[in-house]
Amino acid sequence: MIIIDSLDHSIQRIAQWIQSQPLDAPLNAPASEADITALGRAIGLDVPPPLAALLRFSDGLDRYRLFPTGERLMSCARIERIHTRNVEIARENDDPDWWRPEWVPFAERPEGHEGFLIDAGHPAHPILKYTEADYPRPHVPSMARLLHALAAALHGTQNEPELPFWGRSASVVDGVIEWS
Repeated sequence: MIIIDSLDHSIQRIAQWIQSQPLDAPLNAPASEADITALGRAIGLDVPPPLAALLRFSDGLDRYRLFPTGERLMSCARIERIHTRNVEIARENDDPDWWRPEWVPFAERPEGHEGFLIDAGHPAHPILKYTEADYPRPHVPSMARLLHALAAALHGTQNEPELPFWGRSASVVDGVIEWS
């Protein structure tokens, strides 16, 4: 329960920052329980609780590159499409290490095959990062840790060099989140 509490606190801090900024568009509506259940059925997995918590915050953020590395949150519909496509590509290429069925993407860079995924097949649900040039590899041990680092970076309190996004700061320019 500590992990979910930490995750919920980080999500609240992220929401507070977003709501306090002069962004062009509001947050997407939260995903409903029916949306999350339908996503799980479509991908053939139970949606990991940390991902469900994130989707209850916002069903994607189409307009914002929320993460300092350029990723935006994906909606339930987008997660389903990308997961299905990637599992099919791995199957067609007979390359299960390229994408495993238990890997569920949740944030992507709009320019190509790059983003974050949660490993639904591992009890701790670690976060992996994937890129065009590299297979998914461990990034942080949990969604709680990833969103803690994001919240700290957004609020300018990221002082832990071992966390992702250390040294990055956010501002809003012309209604869009910019990272430096």
